[in-house]
Amino acid sequence: MNPLKRIRSLFKKERKKDDPLEALKEGDIVELDGESWEVVGTAVYDWGSTKEKEWELRSPTKRGFLSKEEGKIYFFTEIDPSRIEPDPLSHYRRHKKPPEEIVYEGKRYRLSFAGRALYKKGDESYPVTVWEFKNEEGEIIDVEIWGDYEAEAYKGRELQEWEIFSVFHT
Repeated sequence: MNPLKRIRSLFKKERKKDDPLEALKEGDIVELDGESWEVVGTAVYDWGSTKEKEWELRSPTKRGFLSKEEGKIYFFTEIDPSRIEPDPLSHYRRHKKPPEEIVYEGKRYRLSFAGRALYKKGDESYPVTVWEFKNEEGEIIDVEIWGDYEAEAYKGRELQEWEIFSVFHT
């Protein structure tokens, strides 16, 4: 092996080892926002030019996700899409594009991204339409449209690595 390639490969391995998310696997417990979450799966959103990896989390009462895209870490919890105005699925069926603004729990969020990805989990993959909305406080609402029949929504924010309080590996 070329000496330069060997050195690069060592640094890549070292970076991966230092990245707390890359080490996560099913069954691990993560402490976030004062709550314990179990890692129950992983998936990838393939955007064509980039990929976003996510870890599905479950607490005793909630479903959440840690995701990593372009070096940034995000944490989302599932919310009821019917509480978003306008209703995402109805809007999608009528217009096939996102609204410029939504309201959730009295707060306004502006569209910051809209696109399509291939969601890959295990051996399965599905096309998904994703709309991302942000408010002035940095909160994010992600809406995912699966075909013409299902909408899911998640509220989240960008995390700093130190906010992932601890990881217990199984």
